[in-house]
Amino acid sequence: MRPQSIRRTLGFGLLAVAAVGVIGVAYRWSEAYVLRDTAGLGRAAMTLHVENIRGWLGRYRALPHVYAQDAHMKALLRDPANPALIAAANRQLEVWNMATGAADTYVLDRTGTAIAASNWDQEATFVGRNYAFRPYYSQAMQGRLGRFFALGTQSGKRGYYFSHPVRDGNEIIGVTVVKAGVAAIEEELRASPHEIYVTGPAGVILLASHPDWRLKTIQPLDETALDRIRANRQFEIDRLKPVDFGPPAQHPSGEKLVVARPDRSDSAPREFLYLSQAMTVEGWTLHLLMDTRVARTQILTAVLLAASLLLAAALVGTLVWQRRRRLVERLSEREQAQITLERTVNERTADLRTANLLLEAEVVERKAAEEELRRAQTELIQAGKLAALGQMAAALSHEFNQPLTAIRTYADNAIAFLERGRDDDAQTNIGRISKLTERMAELSKHLSNFARKPRDTVDAVSLIGALHETLELLRGRLEAADIEPLIDAPDNAWVLGGHVRLQHVIMNLVTNALDAVREQDRPQLSIAVQAGPQETRLVVEDNGQGISGESLEQIFDPFFTTKEVGQGLGLGLSISFNIVKDFGGTLRAENRQEGGARFTVTLQTAAAPAEAAAE
Repeated sequence: MRPQSIRRTLGFGLLAVAAVGVIGVAYRWSEAYVLRDTAGLGRAAMTLHVENIRGWLGRYRALPHVYAQDAHMKALLRDPANPALIAAANRQLEVWNMATGAADTYVLDRTGTAIAASNWDQEATFVGRNYAFRPYYSQAMQGRLGRFFALGTQSGKRGYYFSHPVRDGNEIIGVTVVKAGVAAIEEELRASPHEIYVTGPAGVILLASHPDWRLKTIQPLDETALDRIRANRQFEIDRLKPVDFGPPAQHPSGEKLVVARPDRSDSAPREFLYLSQAMTVEGWTLHLLMDTRVARTQILTAVLLAASLLLAAALVGTLVWQRRRRLVERLSEREQAQITLERTVNERTADLRTANLLLEAEVVERKAAEEELRRAQTELIQAGKLAALGQMAAALSHEFNQPLTAIRTYADNAIAFLERGRDDDAQTNIGRISKLTERMAELSKHLSNFARKPRDTVDAVSLIGALHETLELLRGRLEAADIEPLIDAPDNAWVLGGHVRLQHVIMNLVTNALDAVREQDRPQLSIAVQAGPQETRLVVEDNGQGISGESLEQIFDPFFTTKEVGQGLGLGLSISFNIVKDFGGTLRAENRQEGGARFTVTLQTAAAPAEAAAE
């Protein structure tokens, strides 16, 4: 082989090695970057799930304390053998249990024996059974709030137990217990695109989106942990088997990966990005597995892009090198053939060198243009993300503001009622707070459905019921404004929609009307419901200043508002417009001839449900 061929082969070999090295570096860098970026999204989702679980627990935490203050429960514990007191307590516990949505509610005497329960009339009743072995009993008898997650010894269903001591003066005479079921929260976890599970201190999976993982363990349990579970009868020992995937492996990027079978139609194992977050108050740990297939696709795309750029550079370099080689050969031949043509050859060589420099400059300019294009695209994508996140945060802030204000009012009233000994009124306010927190929990579901079509269903709902509930929430504002709404409505009217979202539309319209008549000497607000066989209209009118022609055209646009700075984000009517549109209806705004504004909501008339028709 000639020396020139050897050098050429060696050069191509070095270029190939360099290309493989560059692609390898690009792959490692892209993999680390994409995994870290994916982990950031996962941590945000994980924080949301932690708050959702805590909100679920918060719905039931205060109930045992409220029940412990009830005079009937105290009378029963003072005279636990009185049949009349037992019967009354059983019925009361049954009513409370149904109203709060708890799994079970019961009362234990000093020995830990259940003397009254919400399931008193069922075959697997708690009445007469002793639960002194449960930690929540001993915690309450020590004078503090009891908390315990376990499998029910009678029902065989998992639940979180809250307990509270019942005091007679300074003496603890018994314990009230409320069990919160887990079915609802696990349905929310399963709706997530990720695999989620929650473990207790011993490593037992308490909650999981994957049904096969529930009450499994993330590692084999030692005898100490098993003895503690047996003593508390917390779980069935035979079910505590390790899950079918091993511990996560550390990736060079700093993230952790694990291979597991997802809860989907195809059961083939997949690679997941593993994340976890401690829930200190509960003593739990939330684990989240994110499918890495999308991340791997992004990594492959980045590597292919790098390889394409490298190949393009290599082709340009090869073209330049070949052209230079041909020029050198041609010059050599001409120098050997005719010395007299040396000047011409030199001139042509200079021209060719100039052309080569121009070509190289053009290549540099094109590379710079490509880099600028990629940078602009990256900034545009980032701007899009920030805009979407900003709009989502603003919408959530607006939607949570009104329920939080109502909760604070009800909470202050409940404290005042308790101080005056008006326990029934206080319980009524606490029940309203519970409903409002349920409403806020439903609103928080929309965050996990970000970038997807919401799953809210459209059913037959009572427009009159939603109207009265909304006016009750706004009663404080109506009284402060010295306004008594004029309501012209039938006894009931049913429309297609969603109860909570329909309330939100009515609240926005009434609130806007209150703002519009704030400066009027004689403020007026009228609400009319016109029920028809095909369509039902809700008309809200005020005697304010009305809406200007320019504002009337933009009033349903996001972030458009005629209020002063700091008094609104301009999202209420936009959100209401889209809610009504989702119901298959329309929302229209216009000015009244006698002054003021009129908003008309037109919805499809629905037949009353069977149970409502029977009533």
